[in-house]
Amino acid sequence: MPKITINDIEVEVAAGLTVLQACEAVGIEIPRFCYHERLSISGNCRMCLVEMEPSPRPVASCALPVIDDMVIHTNSPMVEKARKSALEFLLINHPLDCPICDQGGECDLQDITMAYGADQSRFQENKRAVREKDFGPLVGSAMTRCIHCTRCVRFSTEVAGVEEMGATGRGENTEVGTYVQMALSSEMSGNMIDLCPVGALTSKPYAFSARSWELRHTETIDALDAVGSNIQVDSRGNEVMRVLPRINEDINEEWISDKTRFSYDGLKRQRLDRPYVRKDGRLREASWEEAFAAIAARIGAIKMAKSQKIAAIAGDLACCESIQA
Repeated sequence: MPKITINDIEVEVAAGLTVLQACEAVGIEIPRFCYHERLSISGNCRMCLVEMEPSPRPVASCALPVIDDMVIHTNSPMVEKARKSALEFLLINHPLDCPICDQGGECDLQDITMAYGADQSRFQENKRAVREKDFGPLVGSAMTRCIHCTRCVRFSTEVAGVEEMGATGRGENTEVGTYVQMALSSEMSGNMIDLCPVGALTSKPYAFSARSWELRHTETIDALDAVGSNIQVDSRGNEVMRVLPRINEDINEEWISDKTRFSYDGLKRQRLDRPYVRKDGRLREASWEEAFAAIAARIGAIKMAKSQKIAAIAGDLACCESIQA
């Protein structure tokens, strides 16, 4: 196990770690935007810069492997200046629309700017704007806020297994989006909302409906799939506002399907509040007497036919109403 010195303290860390991971392991926070534990390393936000002796320039800690006798400083004047400069570049084209941004209150850019940024901007020129993109009915976009961390691009390729996100252009003209302006087709696309460190990708069904500090969090288990994903249900009063994943390394890591994430819509809209009976291939509204008569007739026909049998599936993921029926 290599021994390194971090902020004048000698520590022993596991082999194969990066400097960022080694600092996190000993309790030192390193700000980052593009780095994520479950995605490949891109090193393009430059927010995780640290000082390494005898290098004359700061280095990206997310992409630097640990070696023996390495000397690292995370709070030197060089590092503080580098972090302020990186944030200043990121904020040059970022709109100042935090009061109307759905990411407000849980935004990495807000938190890191408050902790490591300058108190004012020197940029006086016009900001660039990006045309909004249509990613489908679930994921909303405000791509003018995008800081090009490419987390969504790497997630769609490496985790979801669908290569449909990418970046075009260079410099401040870079734009992240889908290929040939297609909507997202992955059944895991909602996880990009959680991964986005700013408000570029947000939830369309949840848009402008609540703030994070207004919600009550309830930890529970998803009953809509056979995995039993760990989820957090956020509610306001007696209304479910959104569903988020919880970390469980053995089951769902920190991902959930779009069905799990957005199915709470059925608690408020399009609920079955009356019986329907299928006639001539179409479901038609019926009374309870007609519905029970249709059920009795169908069960009676099955009992009369010796070649057919009735079976039921019950388990810990079935609802009480289904088991009682």
